[in-house]
Amino acid sequence: MSDNEQMPLLNCSEEDVASYLSEHPDFFQRHPDILRQMVIAHDSNGVVSLLERQQQLLRDKVSKQEQDITRLIGTAKQNETIYKAFINLYMALLECPDSKQMIYLLRAILLEQIELDGMKLVLFIAGGDEHAANLVQPRNLFQEVLLQRLARDDYYFGRLKKQEMSLFFTDEQAIKSVALIRLGGQKDMGILAFGSIDEQHFQGDMDTIFLAPMVKLINRLLLDFSVDNNPAEPSPI
Repeated sequence: MSDNEQMPLLNCSEEDVASYLSEHPDFFQRHPDILRQMVIAHDSNGVVSLLERQQQLLRDKVSKQEQDITRLIGTAKQNETIYKAFINLYMALLECPDSKQMIYLLRAILLEQIELDGMKLVLFIAGGDEHAANLVQPRNLFQEVLLQRLARDDYYFGRLKKQEMSLFFTDEQAIKSVALIRLGGQKDMGILAFGSIDEQHFQGDMDTIFLAPMVKLINRLLLDFSVDNNPAEPSPI
């Protein structure tokens, strides 16, 4: 066949061409003249060459990777801040004398250092700690929350209905997402609630790795606070 003689048209579909190119990735390397002639329609840039399009795709990929790296670094720094705050809180709670000081520490460390927007502690059991007794509310007021949000797990992260939210936060606080923690395990001593004005801050798939040790210590402290530390004087003989 002479060089001027045309090759017969092959009866190939687009899928056949795509399959062939996939099986021969060096095709354009062996035929650079064809590569230079190829053009691709682009939404914003009009018609561009295949090489230009490949370069743009590569730039886009690199840009996305840089964004992913920046996001991961930001998440790591945020986790480090949260970790340090919980360590500080845990160490301070070890020396906590009463529930009033415990509330102060929770507010000072969690609301300020982790920058949450609200916190409330509700207790179902009164005890010898006067301040803890002031935190007691009827358990039946929170029955729906306990059944709908905390029946299967001691933690709930996410959004609440308006009626549920009103049990913990006022409208003025503008809380959009919450972390609810059921305290006391089998003793069912109460609920600790944290809130954020960011509706995405607390989400259902959040980890409790930082919370669990703190909650365990708070449960122990509440049990200690519920014991009357002023024993009655011995009766005369």
